[in-house]
Amino acid sequence: MIFCMAMSPARSSEKSFRQQAVEFAALLGGEKSVLVGSHKSPDGDALCSLLAAARILTILSSRPVCVVDGQIPERFNFLPGADQIRSLAQLTSWNFDAVLTVDCGSLSRLGALADRIGSEPLLVNIDHHPDNSLFGRLNIIFPEASSTAELLYDIILALNVPLDVDLATILYTGLMTDTGGFRYSNTSSTAFAMAARLVQAGADPAILAQAIYSNNSLHGIKLLGEAAHSLDLSAGGRVASMTVQQPEASEELEEITDFALTIKGVRALALFRLAGNTVRCSLRARGSHDVARIARKYGGGGHQKAAGFTWDGSLEEIRIRVLADLREEVEEQLENIPAAEKILPTPPFKRGE
Repeated sequence: MIFCMAMSPARSSEKSFRQQAVEFAALLGGEKSVLVGSHKSPDGDALCSLLAAARILTILSSRPVCVVDGQIPERFNFLPGADQIRSLAQLTSWNFDAVLTVDCGSLSRLGALADRIGSEPLLVNIDHHPDNSLFGRLNIIFPEASSTAELLYDIILALNVPLDVDLATILYTGLMTDTGGFRYSNTSSTAFAMAARLVQAGADPAILAQAIYSNNSLHGIKLLGEAAHSLDLSAGGRVASMTVQQPEASEELEEITDFALTIKGVRALALFRLAGNTVRCSLRARGSHDVARIARKYGGGGHQKAAGFTWDGSLEEIRIRVLADLREEVEEQLENIPAAEKILPTPPFKRGE
């Protein structure tokens, strides 16, 4: 079954978005060879945006090639087209008319791929990160969107691209993962409306939720156990930290970064993942706390409540610095918690504790 629907309410009154969607088709459609890339060590929204963008370009008669720097988490191998995503090493030639990046806040976030596309004359940038550096000739950036998958969904509607079961499955998975299974604060009425339409087009919520959240490897479960064993609380129980050895990026668990936030009173989390001499730090928060500014301090980025960065240096050094930053963030917000957030459990806490 194929559905074609009207533009979603979130951008129905934004003439600029419609104009950008048309420009997107003009720049990248029409039998062009297009490299489609996303950020290093891609998450669900990045992968799904990559695959959705490739399908849109194919429908527009172009020839997309999806490339990422890093392994794809095994839980996403079921996605239609996932087996067509290539690594840099698999590229036999570099002969593209244009480059499209999705869900990537800056060229540096592309990893080694950035070195290959930095001089490309035609680059289109689609993203929902608020700190996007606007590095494309065309920049379709809407931070209020729940996910980059949502932006691609609206491009589909604006261009009257047919929405089949495979495309609905890809977009629903991107939306679901970036909203944390529809639990995060970016879960808007627009996101629910989009989900409903994707289900009408054939996406199966139960099967997709099971594929993402109930499909862990034995190694992944042991990794979660390692994280739990390392769990430490500071700042009066409001800041949590965990450390795991993670040489295999494909064995990531979606639940690890959210695990400590389920503890009563915890409002911010730092997860340190070791891979050789590199430390990958994932930051999470709830309420009005902002971890994106902390990530940017160390060359990373992301959203207010979900951000991260990569550190080439001592684990102990970066751990001390990040936990101090999180303590400061918690203390700054201590006396300014909005009434709506006071339903969250908050243990007694004194400044400097």
